[in-house]
Amino acid sequence: MKRIIAIMITGLGCALVCIAQTQPANNGYRQEGIASYYGDEYDGLNTASGEKYDATKFTAAHPTLPFGTILTVTNTQNNKQVIVRVNDRGPSKPVRIIDVSKAAAEQLDMLITGTAPVIIEEKVSSATVASSSSSPSPGITLNQTTIPPPQNTSTPSENLVPAYVPTRSGSSIAAEIKPSIPPAGTGKRYRIQVGAYKIVRNAMDVFDKLKNTGLNPAYERNGDYYRVVLAGINADDVQLVAEKLGTAGFREALIREEP
Repeated sequence: MKRIIAIMITGLGCALVCIAQTQPANNGYRQEGIASYYGDEYDGLNTASGEKYDATKFTAAHPTLPFGTILTVTNTQNNKQVIVRVNDRGPSKPVRIIDVSKAAAEQLDMLITGTAPVIIEEKVSSATVASSSSSPSPGITLNQTTIPPPQNTSTPSENLVPAYVPTRSGSSIAAEIKPSIPPAGTGKRYRIQVGAYKIVRNAMDVFDKLKNTGLNPAYERNGDYYRVVLAGINADDVQLVAEKLGTAGFREALIREEP
């Protein structure tokens, strides 16, 4: 009898631990566990939501969360983060809690290992994302390092940079780089901030737009805000980047020298 009671107590303790790992945090869903990522053979196949899986997009498969849920995934081994949108069901192995796309796995630096211990958090409700998905704004990759706000700004703002504005076909007006375009030939590198957004979907829309323009964007986390940036831009290339931004419909961007 004592043996049966001991087994029951042990089982109850394990159940409580599992609940603690998956219960919602104060500001949304939170879960800890192992992440894996889709292999190349899945590229182009239909997901459970009906979308085609695209290895270059930041998406994920989760067993229960609603399609469209926006999650922040943190690799606890290196603190690298990425923002993904749930559009599929999985993983197939019950010991894992999420499957991320290949692009997301690259940001988390888990391509070689194949799996990684992660924390997944829902920072924005699905309803908020749905209501904001029709209002795109500018953005760029996810860097785990938070840098100070750009010159002349003390806190992040939704209006740091004007929203995305479509340009006329064939327009080649360069975006205005503030405070100014640095001189060429110095060998210095710069970080260009295209925007800072509290609504994750806006940052993701801008990230995709910049990718399609041929740029290499990234996200930077700063509190509740997500900055979309272009990192490591050589001084000689700033003017070209400004022209690409202008062609894509961005009016302004902020620049600061990298250490």
